[in-house]
Amino acid sequence: MRSYLHAAALLFCAGIAASALCACQPKAGVNVIPSPETQPSVADANAMLPGPSSPAPLYRANLCPTIMSLGEDVADAARKHIGVRYRSGGASPSAGFDCSGFVYWVFSKQGVAVPRDSVRQSRAGQEVAKADLLPGDILIFRIANTPNGRHSAIYLGDGRFIHSPSAGSRVRIENLEADYWKRHYMTARRVLEEPPCNLDLYGNPELADTQALLDEIGIGKK
Repeated sequence: MRSYLHAAALLFCAGIAASALCACQPKAGVNVIPSPETQPSVADANAMLPGPSSPAPLYRANLCPTIMSLGEDVADAARKHIGVRYRSGGASPSAGFDCSGFVYWVFSKQGVAVPRDSVRQSRAGQEVAKADLLPGDILIFRIANTPNGRHSAIYLGDGRFIHSPSAGSRVRIENLEADYWKRHYMTARRVLEEPPCNLDLYGNPELADTQALLDEIGIGKK
Protein backbone atom coordinates (compact mmCIF):
# COMPACT_ATOMS: atom_id res chain seq x y z
CA MET A 1 0.00 0.00 0.00
CA ARG A 2 2.85 2.36 0.89
CA SER A 3 4.51 1.64 -2.48
CA TYR A 4 1.26 2.44 -4.28
CA LEU A 5 0.91 5.81 -2.53
CA HIS A 6 4.56 6.68 -3.25
CA ALA A 7 4.12 5.97 -6.95
CA ALA A 8 0.93 8.05 -7.11
CA ALA A 9 2.69 10.98 -5.47
CA LEU A 10 5.48 10.82 -8.05
CA LEU A 11 2.98 10.81 -10.92
CA PHE A 12 1.16 13.80 -9.41
CA CYS A 13 4.42 15.83 -9.15
CA ALA A 14 5.41 14.93 -12.71
CA GLY A 15 2.05 16.18 -13.97
CA ILE A 16 2.48 19.54 -12.22
CA ALA A 17 5.99 19.96 -13.71
CA ALA A 18 4.76 19.17 -17.22
CA SER A 19 1.98 21.75 -16.91
CA ALA A 20 4.44 24.40 -15.77
CA LEU A 21 6.72 23.70 -18.73
CA CYS A 22 3.85 23.81 -21.19
CA ALA A 23 2.75 27.16 -19.80
CA CYS A 24 6.05 28.69 -21.04
CA GLN A 25 5.48 27.55 -24.65
CA PRO A 26 3.23 29.37 -27.18
CA LYS A 27 0.10 27.54 -28.21
CA ALA A 28 -0.34 26.48 -31.81
CA GLY A 29 -1.87 29.21 -33.94
CA VAL A 30 -0.92 32.02 -31.57
CA ASN A 31 1.24 34.82 -33.02
CA VAL A 32 4.59 35.18 -31.32
CA ILE A 33 5.62 38.75 -30.50
CA PRO A 34 9.14 39.33 -31.90
CA SER A 35 11.97 40.47 -29.67
CA PRO A 36 12.58 44.22 -29.81
CA GLU A 37 15.31 45.40 -32.16
CA THR A 38 18.53 46.33 -30.34
CA GLN A 39 20.00 48.25 -33.29
CA PRO A 40 19.23 51.99 -32.92
CA SER A 41 17.46 53.67 -35.80
CA VAL A 42 18.78 56.75 -37.58
CA ALA A 43 16.34 58.82 -35.49
CA ASP A 44 17.73 57.27 -32.30
CA ALA A 45 21.27 58.01 -33.43
CA ASN A 46 20.32 61.61 -34.21
CA ALA A 47 18.76 61.95 -30.76
CA MET A 48 22.08 60.92 -29.22
CA LEU A 49 23.96 63.73 -30.95
CA PRO A 50 24.88 66.63 -28.67
CA GLY A 51 22.66 69.67 -28.67
CA PRO A 52 23.73 73.34 -28.43
CA SER A 53 23.96 73.15 -24.64
CA SER A 54 25.46 69.67 -24.42
CA PRO A 55 28.59 69.47 -22.25
CA ALA A 56 29.70 66.27 -24.03
CA PRO A 57 33.08 66.35 -25.79
CA LEU A 58 32.88 66.48 -29.57
CA TYR A 59 34.65 64.06 -31.89
CA ARG A 60 35.28 64.89 -35.54
CA ALA A 61 34.11 62.24 -37.97
CA ASN A 62 36.94 59.87 -38.82
CA LEU A 63 36.43 60.47 -42.53
CA CYS A 64 38.27 63.78 -42.08
CA PRO A 65 41.97 63.73 -42.99
CA THR A 66 44.43 63.82 -40.10
CA ILE A 67 48.16 64.51 -39.87
CA MET A 68 48.65 60.76 -39.47
CA SER A 69 46.62 59.80 -42.54
CA LEU A 70 48.24 62.51 -44.67
CA GLY A 71 51.68 61.43 -43.48
CA GLU A 72 50.98 57.80 -44.32
CA ASP A 73 50.04 58.89 -47.85
CA VAL A 74 53.41 60.66 -48.14
CA ALA A 75 55.21 57.59 -46.79
CA ASP A 76 53.41 55.30 -49.25
CA ALA A 77 54.32 57.58 -52.16
CA ALA A 78 57.97 57.63 -51.06
CA ARG A 79 58.18 53.82 -50.80
CA LYS A 80 57.15 53.47 -54.44
CA HIS A 81 60.53 54.89 -55.46
CA ILE A 82 62.81 52.56 -53.57
CA GLY A 83 65.68 51.70 -55.88
CA VAL A 84 65.73 54.95 -57.89
CA ARG A 85 69.36 55.98 -58.36
CA TYR A 86 71.01 58.95 -56.68
CA ARG A 87 71.86 61.89 -58.90
CA SER A 88 73.22 65.23 -57.76
CA GLY A 89 70.65 67.91 -58.55
CA GLY A 90 68.06 65.27 -59.50
CA ALA A 91 64.42 65.72 -58.55
CA SER A 92 62.46 63.10 -60.53
CA PRO A 93 62.30 59.29 -60.82
CA SER A 94 63.49 59.40 -64.44
CA ALA A 95 66.50 61.65 -63.78
CA GLY A 96 67.28 60.33 -60.29
CA PHE A 97 67.16 62.03 -56.90
CA ASP A 98 69.53 63.80 -54.59
CA CYS A 99 68.41 63.86 -50.95
CA SER A 100 66.47 67.12 -51.00
CA GLY A 101 65.20 66.48 -54.52
CA PHE A 102 63.61 63.25 -53.33
CA VAL A 103 61.86 65.00 -50.42
CA TYR A 104 60.79 67.86 -52.69
CA TRP A 105 59.36 65.57 -55.39
CA VAL A 106 57.46 63.23 -53.02
CA PHE A 107 55.72 66.10 -51.24
CA SER A 108 54.95 67.89 -54.50
CA LYS A 109 53.08 64.81 -55.71
CA GLN A 110 50.90 65.06 -52.59
CA GLY A 111 50.16 68.71 -53.30
CA VAL A 112 52.46 69.98 -50.53
CA ALA A 113 55.05 72.65 -51.35
CA VAL A 114 58.41 72.32 -49.60
CA PRO A 115 61.71 74.09 -50.37
CA ARG A 116 63.99 72.43 -52.90
CA ASP A 117 67.22 72.43 -50.87
CA SER A 118 67.92 70.72 -47.54
CA VAL A 119 69.00 73.91 -45.74
CA ARG A 120 65.62 75.53 -46.30
CA GLN A 121 63.89 72.20 -45.67
CA SER A 122 65.53 72.24 -42.22
CA ARG A 123 63.57 75.43 -41.48
CA ALA A 124 60.25 74.55 -43.13
CA GLY A 125 57.04 73.95 -41.20
CA GLN A 126 57.19 73.35 -37.46
CA GLU A 127 59.91 71.67 -35.44
CA VAL A 128 58.95 68.27 -34.02
CA ALA A 129 60.58 66.49 -31.08
CA LYS A 130 62.17 63.18 -31.97
CA ALA A 131 59.83 61.42 -29.52
CA ASP A 132 56.79 62.84 -31.37
CA LEU A 133 57.68 61.88 -34.93
CA LEU A 134 54.88 60.87 -37.28
CA PRO A 135 54.99 59.44 -40.81
CA GLY A 136 55.54 62.23 -43.30
CA ASP A 137 57.82 64.32 -41.08
CA ILE A 138 61.02 65.57 -42.72
CA LEU A 139 64.22 64.47 -40.99
CA ILE A 140 67.36 66.59 -41.17
CA PHE A 141 70.85 65.26 -40.47
CA ARG A 142 74.03 67.28 -40.07
CA ILE A 143 76.65 65.71 -42.36
CA ALA A 144 79.85 67.63 -43.00
CA ASN A 145 80.78 66.15 -46.37
CA THR A 146 77.52 67.11 -48.08
CA PRO A 147 77.44 70.26 -50.26
CA ASN A 148 75.58 72.34 -47.66
CA GLY A 149 76.16 70.29 -44.52
CA ARG A 150 72.57 69.03 -44.39
CA HIS A 151 70.92 65.79 -45.45
CA SER A 152 67.14 65.35 -45.63
CA ALA A 153 64.88 62.30 -45.49
CA ILE A 154 61.25 61.31 -44.87
CA TYR A 155 60.15 59.53 -41.70
CA LEU A 156 58.04 56.39 -42.31
CA GLY A 157 57.15 55.44 -38.74
CA ASP A 158 58.37 52.61 -36.48
CA GLY A 159 61.84 54.16 -36.28
CA ARG A 160 62.51 53.99 -40.03
CA PHE A 161 63.07 56.59 -42.71
CA ILE A 162 63.56 56.70 -46.47
CA HIS A 163 66.07 58.80 -48.39
CA SER A 164 68.36 59.09 -51.40
CA PRO A 165 71.73 58.73 -49.65
CA SER A 166 74.69 59.61 -51.85
CA ALA A 167 76.48 59.16 -55.21
CA GLY A 168 76.52 55.51 -56.29
CA SER A 169 73.53 54.57 -54.10
CA ARG A 170 69.78 54.32 -54.54
CA VAL A 171 66.67 55.34 -52.60
CA ARG A 172 66.39 53.04 -49.58
CA ILE A 173 64.94 52.64 -46.08
CA GLU A 174 67.13 52.90 -42.99
CA ASN A 175 66.85 52.66 -39.21
CA LEU A 176 66.81 56.00 -37.41
CA GLU A 177 68.30 54.36 -34.30
CA ALA A 178 71.41 53.11 -36.11
CA ASP A 179 74.52 54.60 -34.49
CA TYR A 180 75.51 56.63 -37.55
CA TRP A 181 72.15 58.33 -37.91
CA LYS A 182 71.76 58.89 -34.18
CA ARG A 183 75.09 60.75 -34.16
CA HIS A 184 74.16 62.95 -37.11
CA TYR A 185 70.49 63.60 -36.30
CA MET A 186 69.79 67.33 -36.25
CA THR A 187 66.04 68.05 -36.27
CA ALA A 188 62.66 67.10 -37.69
CA ARG A 189 60.14 69.35 -39.40
CA ARG A 190 56.41 68.89 -39.88
CA VAL A 191 55.09 70.55 -43.02
CA LEU A 192 51.75 68.74 -43.19
CA GLU A 193 48.62 70.45 -41.89
CA GLU A 194 45.11 69.11 -41.41
CA PRO A 195 42.89 70.69 -44.08
CA PRO A 196 39.51 72.21 -43.15
CA CYS A 197 36.88 69.50 -42.84
CA ASN A 198 33.17 70.26 -43.12
CA LEU A 199 31.96 66.97 -41.65
CA ASP A 200 29.97 67.40 -38.45
CA LEU A 201 31.27 66.84 -34.93
CA TYR A 202 29.64 64.22 -32.71
CA GLY A 203 29.41 63.51 -29.01
CA ASN A 204 30.40 59.85 -29.34
CA PRO A 205 33.48 58.60 -31.23
CA GLU A 206 31.52 55.59 -32.50
CA LEU A 207 28.71 57.81 -33.80
CA ALA A 208 31.31 59.87 -35.65
CA ASP A 209 31.93 56.99 -38.03
CA THR A 210 28.29 55.90 -38.28
CA GLN A 211 26.70 59.31 -38.71
CA ALA A 212 29.27 60.50 -41.24
CA LEU A 213 28.60 57.47 -43.40
CA LEU A 214 24.84 58.02 -43.12
CA ASP A 215 25.28 61.63 -44.13
CA GLU A 216 27.42 60.63 -47.10
CA ILE A 217 24.70 58.38 -48.53
CA GLY A 218 21.94 60.88 -47.81
CA ILE A 219 20.02 59.28 -44.95
CA GLY A 220 21.55 61.18 -42.09
CA LYS A 221 20.26 64.20 -40.24
CA LYS A 222 17.45 66.16 -41.80
